[in-house]
Formats: sequence, structure tokens, C-alpha cells
Amino acid sequence: MLLLSCGGDTTEELPLDVLEREALIPVIVDLQILESHFQRQFARVDLYRDALDSSSLSIFEDHGITKDKFSNSINYYATQPDTLFIIYEAALDSIKFRMNASTGADLAEIE
Repeated sequence: MLLLSCGGDTTEELPLDVLEREALIPVIVDLQILESHFQRQFARVDLYRDALDSSSLSIFEDHGITKDKFSNSINYYATQPDTLFIIYEAALDSIKFRMNASTGADLAEIE
């Protein structure tokens, strides 16, 4: 006789080279802000690609990960489009929050 648990534990164990969703979101936020900065400065990707790539390495280092672990994580979640959408939606919300907080601080300085 085989007994199986019917508990609701449906969490899938992640591969070792994949970040948890909650750890991936701030990395994406920082990378998106960095890329936005380069886009405003140079407009053309071919002018800033190398600088963006080397600058992103410092972001990975700040988060205690490697570029490979970030890439593996994105590739892993790309096989789960709904989850990847939620991750990017959370990153966008975080960026909007930062922008609103920054704008609010700027307005407070003006008054």
C-alpha cells in the first residue's frame, strides 16, 4: 500500500542555478533602470551594448549572483510564461514606485 500526501504543497523545487522569483525581481529592476539610463544617453544599442554589458556585471555582483545564474533564471522562467509575466509585472511596479517616490521627494524639495 502506498500512501501519498494530499497536502497542498505544490511548490516546485528550483534548480540550484535558478533564483527564487523574489530574488530575481530586484535584479531585473536594477538592470532595467541601468538600460534605461544608457538608452537616454546614447539612443542606439550598438553605441552602448558593451558598456551596458560590463555595467550589468556590477549589478550581478551587488546581488551576489553571476550573469550565468541570471541567464539561467530567465531561461527557466521563460518556460513558465505566466510566472515570468508576474515577475516582470512586479519589477515594473517596483520601478514605478521608485519613480513616484523620487518625484515626491523632488516636489518636496521645491516647496
